[in-house]
Amino acid sequence: MAVISGIVLNWLKIPTIIGYILTGVLTTYIFGFRLEDSGGLNEIAEFGVVFLMFMIGLDFSFKSLTLMKQEVLVFGGLQIAFSIAFFFVACFYFLGFSFSTSIIVASAVSLSSTAIVLKFLNESGQTKTPYGMASVGILIFQDIAVIPILLMIKLLSDKDSHLSALLLTTLISAIIVLIVLFLPGRIMAKMFLRFSANMKTDEIFVGAVFLIVLGAAYISKSFGFSLALGAFLAGMIISNTHYKYQVSSVLSHFRDILLGIFFITVGMQVDIIFLLEYFVVILILVALMMGAKALLMYLFLFLFRGQRVGLKVALSLAQIGEFSFAIFLLASQHQILDLHLDGGILRVLFGEEFFADITPDQIYQFLTLMVIFSMIATPFILERLDKITSFFLRYLTPVSGYFVRKKVESCDDDTRIDNMEHAADLDGHVVVCGYGELGKSILEYFKGCDLQYIAVDNNYGKVEKAIKSGEPVMYGDITSRRILERLGITKCSAVIIAIDSIDSVQKAYHNIQALSPYCKIILKTKGSNLASQLQTQGAYAIVHERMEMAKILSDLALQAVKENKNQ
Repeated sequence: MAVISGIVLNWLKIPTIIGYILTGVLTTYIFGFRLEDSGGLNEIAEFGVVFLMFMIGLDFSFKSLTLMKQEVLVFGGLQIAFSIAFFFVACFYFLGFSFSTSIIVASAVSLSSTAIVLKFLNESGQTKTPYGMASVGILIFQDIAVIPILLMIKLLSDKDSHLSALLLTTLISAIIVLIVLFLPGRIMAKMFLRFSANMKTDEIFVGAVFLIVLGAAYISKSFGFSLALGAFLAGMIISNTHYKYQVSSVLSHFRDILLGIFFITVGMQVDIIFLLEYFVVILILVALMMGAKALLMYLFLFLFRGQRVGLKVALSLAQIGEFSFAIFLLASQHQILDLHLDGGILRVLFGEEFFADITPDQIYQFLTLMVIFSMIATPFILERLDKITSFFLRYLTPVSGYFVRKKVESCDDDTRIDNMEHAADLDGHVVVCGYGELGKSILEYFKGCDLQYIAVDNNYGKVEKAIKSGEPVMYGDITSRRILERLGITKCSAVIIAIDSIDSVQKAYHNIQALSPYCKIILKTKGSNLASQLQTQGAYAIVHERMEMAKILSDLALQAVKENKNQ
């Protein structure tokens, strides 16, 4: 059902995430299959977020996080602080919720969807833009903030617990997790990956990656932290190795499948009867919440990053995140979500009778549906983000506390910020597929030329030696589209395929053409059948190994004969 709805929605150019959510809704109400009856489905779905956080960690090493300290600490800290303060005031003083309910709801609403936003940033190649880095920095801080929020639920539900003891236990646990993962864990991860890469078997390599991700996740979980945080730390460990691109390539499909299951479980939590009864109220609440959250972020972001970047980040992160489901569920189980009205403007206006029939379960449904609807709205916003941003900036610019019409010149906010070691940042370069004897010779020849170039090979031993020698060589499988994207295949001037495997040549050739139809592909081949086949498919140049060698040797022989005649 998920596949069918995904195909239909993709044809209608509607985000597939909505297809997964609708699948969950239909599964529940057509087949009577409820989430609480699904066994371990919820736990399996959680691994979608786990692998997503691992992929985030791969892109953000300690070095890059040091460079991003403003995005993570300043932007993330301000966003969480502003959002919690505003929504707490709204819940406590306007709605009249109890203190416990207000602080939990405000904390959960302050979080954004890592799953949706990071997926969009990765697929659109905007992770390293100022807009992308600000978004990712805030999301990382939010994911870390989940830990104290969950601890707060425990504190609010257990009247006998002591804050100081709880904080001390958490601090000690955090230190132990970091020591375990970053000292023996880092050494073991590199050892496992080196061993599996040298085995040259994809299954062993994938197994080693799974072992590292799940091992780090469960170490984190065993000390009271989230699985996702452990996976993020594991990604950061591997980000400092030469395996990061190959690891990213082999895990991307598992991540997407598990994320699909996660969004199906989201849809399975929808109460259709309740939704139909309060549909308009829910839409109004979602619109007000997303508008307020976006405005709060924009108020400080435009001071640091300008209007365009600030507004893009604010619009992208206006939804409520997937971790909020866990927070609301845990709060509901601990009976924290209630409507003990201690005051509030609504109580004065409408009286206590207005809220008399609303139960804690209904509050949970309200909050869950707000999360879902904000998630559904997000892909539409992200797909049209530039247009929406330009619309607001063209007509609405905040000046002295009110809005005036003003045309704002666009700024180049999407300039990539990254080290040149990232192959995707090269432009007009040459990609050499294969670092055997031929590949080495090609790179040696290029050293005397004024051009950028990079090679890729799946033999880790060769790649490791090349990197130590300062050669621009990357470890990865050239038949993988994700690896080709990392190589900046859409921006390169030419690709040289210098490998012997006919199957790999064909796969690489077709994937390159699919990603960049006008890319100039140059390759060498030993067989005439493959040469004629690829020539008809538009290869820029094909060097027939035996024919070229025969021509060179024959020319040299003819030259020798000619010299003998002249003597």
